[in-house]
Amino acid sequence: MSKQILVRRAANAVITDEYNCDFRRLYPWQDVVDTPLWGGAWAYVKPGGNTSLHSHDEHETFIVTAGTGEMTVDGNSQPVQAGDVIYLPPFSKHNIRNVSESEQLAVLCIWWGGAEADARMAEMVDSARNAKKSA
Repeated sequence: MSKQILVRRAANAVITDEYNCDFRRLYPWQDVVDTPLWGGAWAYVKPGGNTSLHSHDEHETFIVTAGTGEMTVDGNSQPVQAGDVIYLPPFSKHNIRNVSESEQLAVLCIWWGGAEADARMAEMVDSARNAKKSA
């Protein structure tokens, strides 16, 4: 028995403006019924730009996949570059700035835990399931 391979093509990605950057959510995924109760997204920060300073109730990890930046967490800043991994504890105020004037900064964001985050993801999963049923 062969299983289907689901591929979400970058060329067809839905990019939204969230946290002052181009944001591509990984889940929920309409074709995947068992969407996890964790979130993930690609964040693309334009040259010279930065994400908005924010905090939330979940844990988060940033994986810098391209470019160079400056990560600020609770007022403390450090330079970051492709290959670096950053852990953000719940309720930490954070943002990332692209220090390049010519290259995009790309970050894979993964978040989990926290009652508010779990409720948001459950709502998004239900919405995706309902969209699939009505399709």
